[in-house]
Amino acid sequence: GGKCPPVYQNLRYVAIKKNMPIYLICYSQEPQIMQWYKIAESRDDLSVLDQNTSSYSIQRTKASINLTLFRATHQDSGIYVCDRKGLVQKEKLHSCGTELRVMGTSSIQQVQNRNTLKDAIIIIQSILLVIFISIPILLFLDKASDSASS
Repeated sequence: GGKCPPVYQNLRYVAIKKNMPIYLICYSQEPQIMQWYKIAESRDDLSVLDQNTSSYSIQRTKASINLTLFRATHQDSGIYVCDRKGLVQKEKLHSCGTELRVMGTSSIQQVQNRNTLKDAIIIIQSILLVIFISIPILLFLDKASDSASS
């Protein structure tokens, strides 16, 4: 895939919890000739998402083609690309798809914990920095006041 085609996908990367719904929109001047494709994360196979099934639905409006996954599973992770109908090879697809990551509840918790830890470390570093900077200043001011009083 080379440059982005004249379609616009609203998200480039999205991570969601398992069993959550996800809604992807692809804006195009000719949504009738466009369709959604999915490149699986593990294998390089390409699936065409064209029929409504129990797990997803496709809706076309005058200006867009919308893909709704009702309850995301780990199998739904992959890259979703909106492109012209009838493409059979992955190489023909443009590279401006939406990457979807479906996470278990635990891994989202891990990411949040990691961010909390990072924030805590940053705060501690800032406090230490303030202390180390202020000690010499206080000592200097102390000396200055001593010499002024003598």
